[in-house]
Amino acid sequence: MTAQPYFPTLPKRGRPSKYLAIRDWLAARIADGDFCHGAQLPSEHDIMARFSVSRVTARQAFDDLRRLGLVESVRGKGYFVRRFKAVHDLLRLQSFGEMMAPLGVATHSKVVEIGEVPAPPDAASALRLSAGEPVLRVVRARFAGGTVISVDISFFPADIGRKLVPLNLVSNDIFVLLEKDLSMELGFAELTIEAAPAPAEYAAHIGVSEAETVLRIRRLTHDAGGRPVDFEYLYARLDAVQFRVRSARW
Repeated sequence: MTAQPYFPTLPKRGRPSKYLAIRDWLAARIADGDFCHGAQLPSEHDIMARFSVSRVTARQAFDDLRRLGLVESVRGKGYFVRRFKAVHDLLRLQSFGEMMAPLGVATHSKVVEIGEVPAPPDAASALRLSAGEPVLRVVRARFAGGTVISVDISFFPADIGRKLVPLNLVSNDIFVLLEKDLSMELGFAELTIEAAPAPAEYAAHIGVSEAETVLRIRRLTHDAGGRPVDFEYLYARLDAVQFRVRSARW
């Protein structure tokens, strides 16, 4: 059974409106993963009783959260957390954190596997290595607000990968680590997007059944000098990612 959330006393001063205080507090709890996807939020009656506010004030807070795309209401049942979607701007090379930042959602990773392996043929070809050369293979489950968005399987040339191993791969995007910790200037990426069966060994991490159709992004990232430095497959539920691109007529 899920523990009942703690509701703090609203400050009497310093906030322009009680409904904004309630809205911001609930939004922060959602972003931090205290209320995960599908979780039922406190009812209007709970909010009224615990924060000593009117139904109008409670409803204003929920209406704002709904306009922000964070919650949805089900008639007769209450309010529930909506699933977060990573919005990928195809005109920019973005990290996972950068994609989720506009939603104000906290992100982190769980490192499922990490270690040096002989480069598989697709990774060797993409990274311009000889078959069997050592590469660092990193498998991460990517979370936003406590919800798994994707599982990323990444390959790095050994000289880069060995520098990444001791770094914090849980709290930081690898793009950030490459740029800030390894002083690498990233240039561009080539992407292929398609529907594919979920890899059996990672389906549970994605939150789907084995062989269920998911979105697969094949991404090869180059540094500013054109060297391929990061080859990866990103697997996500079909409802977890949106793509955005601006198309000119001519």
